[in-house]
Amino acid sequence: MKEGGVVTDEVRDALTDLVALDNVPAKRAVSIFRRIGAFFGVHVEDDVSRRSVSRFVKEGGNAAKLQFVEATQTAKGITLAGDGTSHKNETYETKFATIINDSSDENRHLQFFLGIQMAVNHTSQTQLDGWIELIEELYHLGMDSGILNEEDSRDFWNLVTGFQSDHANDQKRLFELMKEHKERCERDIRGEEAVLEFSIPELNEFLFKVTDEAIRDAGGFSAWDALSDDEQKSKINEIRQRVVRDIGQEEFNKLTDAEKSDVDLFLWAGCCMHKEMNAFKGGAHAMSEFWTKRGLTPPMKLFNRDNAAAAKATGTDAAQRAEDLTLGGAIKLASLCGAIFRHKDRKRGQQDTLRFYFDLVLGFTICFPDTNNTRFQSHEEACAVLITYLDIFIEFLEYVRKNKQKRTLNHMENNVFQGLQDIPTRHEICVVTLYYLSVSVPYMREIRGREAATDNVLELTDLHERVISHIDELIDHPEYLLSATQDAYIQGSLDGKPWSRPEAFWAVQRYAPTLPHLRDLLVAFLIGARDKWIDFSEEFSPDGALAGATLEQIARAWMRMTNDLCEGEFGTWRQSAKANPSLSVVQHNSRQMYKFNNTSEYLRALGPEMRKFLRKVTRQQDESGASRAMRIKLAKHRQAVAEENTEKDRVRAAKVQAARDALEEVAPILTITELHTDYFTVADITEQLRWHAEFGAPESRKGKKKRAPKQAESEEAPTKTKATRETKFQSLEQAVEQYISSGLPRDPLGRLGTSWEAEKMEDSLHELVTVDDLDGYDSEGDYYQR
Repeated sequence: MKEGGVVTDEVRDALTDLVALDNVPAKRAVSIFRRIGAFFGVHVEDDVSRRSVSRFVKEGGNAAKLQFVEATQTAKGITLAGDGTSHKNETYETKFATIINDSSDENRHLQFFLGIQMAVNHTSQTQLDGWIELIEELYHLGMDSGILNEEDSRDFWNLVTGFQSDHANDQKRLFELMKEHKERCERDIRGEEAVLEFSIPELNEFLFKVTDEAIRDAGGFSAWDALSDDEQKSKINEIRQRVVRDIGQEEFNKLTDAEKSDVDLFLWAGCCMHKEMNAFKGGAHAMSEFWTKRGLTPPMKLFNRDNAAAAKATGTDAAQRAEDLTLGGAIKLASLCGAIFRHKDRKRGQQDTLRFYFDLVLGFTICFPDTNNTRFQSHEEACAVLITYLDIFIEFLEYVRKNKQKRTLNHMENNVFQGLQDIPTRHEICVVTLYYLSVSVPYMREIRGREAATDNVLELTDLHERVISHIDELIDHPEYLLSATQDAYIQGSLDGKPWSRPEAFWAVQRYAPTLPHLRDLLVAFLIGARDKWIDFSEEFSPDGALAGATLEQIARAWMRMTNDLCEGEFGTWRQSAKANPSLSVVQHNSRQMYKFNNTSEYLRALGPEMRKFLRKVTRQQDESGASRAMRIKLAKHRQAVAEENTEKDRVRAAKVQAARDALEEVAPILTITELHTDYFTVADITEQLRWHAEFGAPESRKGKKKRAPKQAESEEAPTKTKATRETKFQSLEQAVEQYISSGLPRDPLGRLGTSWEAEKMEDSLHELVTVDDLDGYDSEGDYYQR
């Protein structure tokens, strides 16, 4: 295994393959290597520690980075993809890149995993900084290795032509920030190239302009002379960069519109999976509002155990809260069914019992859709399964009940049992099933199916226009989905192909005559889904950047249909971290990059000098303590945030106390007589209202305002009118009356006002203690201490 005390490259490669490609634990890689050698009759000498094996894998990770940097040198375009998530309360971001080449073979689109990074937060600026830092690190590694002649990561950003993400606002903002950064890099390089072509007079003029602007920016000659040498150099560099960028912009403006479009090409595309998911959510929301808008009985509420107990206390706040927080309907029912029929904890639930029961009754088994893990389209598929085997599921729950010792279902099982028989809920199950069959499944067939017309998301404009047109057709003709004909799929399905689950379609037709609102509910769902399809297909709009792109530009900005590489990588990381709690992010990245980027062959083709460099740089990285430094950085950031929040709380509390102290200096108006004795300005009235809001009657005091109910789209929001002096005076009058009625003290803050001091003294005479009042007490002092 070793030559001259050093593990040979062949052994390093073999052990790296075992760990990264075959998921062999690092501590067992050597023993398995020996077993393989023994099988072929080869005795393996020497030994390698687990730590060394882990370092070999990191060498493979660094090789994957060099492989990516080398691939960028011949790229025609580069598109990026990213996503973020949290794991154990820490923020993680995953990054992928696609190299677009001129070749027509399988190397035309080379996809690279660039690793998972920890971040202090998930703001758009932090994400951009993470991308910039990553690319600079890769180019620095490429420069040290000799692959690059100069370390200028701006060249990379000039090649970037697209970015793919989900549809969150922070991702759209990140795209805008990336676009601005790309343009800055391009203008800087263009400006620097122009300066290099300057003649001597032009160069002198450039230097004079930079110096002059630096002095003026500093505040004049006196202020400039007061700066240190380092400050002057920093100011000169800042102004020089600004002037160079302006020159670059001037040179860019000389280009034709077509050339400008090519230079600044940067397109965004959203994940098609998220488009379909959000459109479905829009339809589900419209479906839930349908019942209230029509004044119909909605699906039954599926209370959990605690809320069910609270709901029984009718007329109480707890009952109202339970009612407000509890959902019902097909989506909620599908979630509960997943928890029973396919629980994410395989030791719980009725999944095996269900499979055995189906095998007994129907002669085959089923696996219920994984709604308990919220898999994509799982709730839609669950509704299709439920309506197909509705009677059997009801019988199954009876079967479960009869097999229990106390012959009773638990609370969740009883919820499902009742929900399956609830007619409004059954309406929703049928609607979701029809949408699933007619839109969701056909759409994803064209996105991820074998018959997909293209593999570039930027070429899907026609498809998304067709989706909206098809939904419009179904809204106008819902009978396409409600007619029990053999060829209903021709007009009902998006692609005109047979239903993916014909048994589900016919099950809906069987129950349709017993569902009087099915047609209207279907139309409401389709309208809600259509609105979201439009919202989440904005990149395909006629006035968008994509509409003006040429075919060649679309090819240069090739992106996948979905962002499932990023989504899937987070799942891989969670599984790896669960199986190997001590696994570092660096080690995980090295394994995944080596595996996903197909680095094994690239590593074996490297020469001795490059292999020596990889050993050296990996050793330096291990000694740098970068992983611990990142953990300390995250901890310090949280500490800084905590201190900042503490300071904000202190400032806020000081402001509140200052306002309260100011109110305590106010002489309150507590009688109607005094209110009408003098004229009060708006400022005076406002001050009095604030006093009553702080110290007045309970009805006048400020409290947490209840959020107004969300306005329906068809309703007009109430218009806000500015309070006049008259309305404020009426409010103050009402506050004074409430104060008098409440029986609160006339001098709440211990200050007698001259206007009502005599009234208070007169009232106190009636409150004097008489001899009869002292009956049963030894003294007047004892009376007041009762």
